[in-house]
Amino acid sequence: MSVSLVIATFNHARFVGEALDSALAQTLRAVEVVVVDDGSTDDTPAVLARYDGRILVIRQPNRGLAAARNAGLAASRGTYVTFLDADDVLMPTKLAEQVAVLERAPAVGWTYCDVLIETMATGTSVKASERFGYGARVLDGWLFPELIHGNFIPAIAPLVRRTALDAAGGFDERLTALEDWDLWLRLSLIAEARYSPAVLVSYRVQPGSMSEDRSRMDRNRFRVLDKLYRTRPAAVEGLGSVGRRIIADTHNWLGKEAYARGDWAEARRRFAASLVTVPWQREAPKLLGLSLVRAGARAWTSERTTGPR
Repeated sequence: MSVSLVIATFNHARFVGEALDSALAQTLRAVEVVVVDDGSTDDTPAVLARYDGRILVIRQPNRGLAAARNAGLAASRGTYVTFLDADDVLMPTKLAEQVAVLERAPAVGWTYCDVLIETMATGTSVKASERFGYGARVLDGWLFPELIHGNFIPAIAPLVRRTALDAAGGFDERLTALEDWDLWLRLSLIAEARYSPAVLVSYRVQPGSMSEDRSRMDRNRFRVLDKLYRTRPAAVEGLGSVGRRIIADTHNWLGKEAYARGDWAEARRRFAASLVTVPWQREAPKLLGLSLVRAGARAWTSERTTGPR
């Protein structure tokens, strides 16, 4: 039994040392720490050099968080795998407690803990269990029906069996946010999970962090759901009316995005698919009609300009 801990970092020289100290201070001894420097231009290499001989460092041109995590995953060798962001901190017993959970339950593919979410700009903190309403959720077992409504498991919370992670696949490098949610959704379809109420990680939200960019988060949210429906339609449809509503909402959001950029054909396709999924809607028929009108107007203008063929 061994654990690989993967840290992806980009220009986090002022934080990564504390993250590494927490990783190396684990009460579990068989921990492989893999750090992927994703093209940092600050003092990150100098900070990492102070840990020479205790960590494995991989350097690559900047390719984004998902690609950096995948690079670390490919280089790691542990039976179990976990991820830590460069500005977050583990409690000393985090890995030992989570390994014990999986060792006691060989059929369980992953386990996750509660997380203290600290907003550094305001000095406030809240537990993930409080922010995401864990008391009203199903937290153990097959989590897909719960997770499809939105991510409530921070990327640093789980410990995953490598066999389950390999079966689910790595992080989607096309996503610029919510790549962890995308992976958890796939993982939740092939492996049961176990939740531990212990707070074992401190997740620090820095000013200007990715999670504060709502438009980017929304864009990636619906891309994750669209991909999920394309690749696992039976899983989404198996949720009944809930699944149909999620599919329709996804088509509607992507349809509005296409409409805004003037892609009338894609807008028409999306709104029509939404109405096929959930016929009784108020906004989708109007937007479908507008996209048809706009497409017709563009065709008429083009014909007036170029003449009949």
